[in-house]
Amino acid sequence: MVAYAGPVPHAPATHLPIDTMRSMAVVLLVSYHVIGDTDAGALQIGYPHLLRLYADFFVDVRMPFFAFIAGYVYALRPMTLENCGAFLSGKFRRLYIPGAVAIIAFAGAAQVMGTRFAVPLSESWIGLTQSYAHFWFLQAILAIFVLFGFLDAVLRQEYSVPLFVIAVVLSLSSFHPGAWASLNGAVYLFPYFMLGVVFCRYAAELWTEADKLTIVLMLVAVICALWNIKILYETGMFSPVRRDLQSLGLGLSLCALAVLWCPRLPMIEALCPFAFTIYLYHVFGTVAARKALDHMGATTLEVRFLIGLMAGILLPVLLHLVCQRARPLRRLVLGR
Repeated sequence: MVAYAGPVPHAPATHLPIDTMRSMAVVLLVSYHVIGDTDAGALQIGYPHLLRLYADFFVDVRMPFFAFIAGYVYALRPMTLENCGAFLSGKFRRLYIPGAVAIIAFAGAAQVMGTRFAVPLSESWIGLTQSYAHFWFLQAILAIFVLFGFLDAVLRQEYSVPLFVIAVVLSLSSFHPGAWASLNGAVYLFPYFMLGVVFCRYAAELWTEADKLTIVLMLVAVICALWNIKILYETGMFSPVRRDLQSLGLGLSLCALAVLWCPRLPMIEALCPFAFTIYLYHVFGTVAARKALDHMGATTLEVRFLIGLMAGILLPVLLHLVCQRARPLRRLVLGR
């Protein structure tokens, strides 16, 4: 049975589709890496194949969903001047340590297999401090937690709306602080994170005007989607630019529409407890499945996609279940 989660004033987090959104983002992320980020990667699917259209169209939703959720959850238990030490140490233990373990494992595997992510042993530290593979998101969201967390604490959790506007302006600007700590990624994600903060802190006001807000959001989403489709017809591909008005409008509007109207989906929410482990380790499953299918000579793209998607989800879930039984592994791999 599907539980409805429409707009409800003062709706507590347990009644919102946050877990459904997180699980949807996980599926979108894994499926994207099964398909590949270009027509030369993974399944080597190019335009106008339906899977390539699916992968590239939803690029403005996948990581923005994660950032929006991170902002919403942050606002439930924000950093303050009194708890900043506990807050940051908790993020370090929960996110950075398991992330570092996954990065080292990924870099080692890339070195052995000779993939494009292979780095010399002497430069292995780069993956821990700079944008690297899909781990850029982890570094970027940690940078947001630290930088915005301190600012939010100093401002006593006020001025969220002006900060959201500033985040939007920064994202649309030419400001590029560099790859260190994935700060470029942090600038890209910051508007979505701040939208999550605003939705949490101004829930009553937003849900009171949910019907009017929905009309505006749907209009923005349709305009931005048609804008991207126009680019597809003119160039033969969807826009690869992430920090433009079209991408920002589509991502922000779909995040807001999802939290307002998306139903709770208990079946897909079963993935939620494993979301972080899936994010860290799904590539191991997708690559293993692809290598195995190559060895067996399987050629049907749809079959390869489905098996890769299942492997990218199930392998991390299995790893999670194994690690949570042993305390040292639970701390290192799961951050718990």
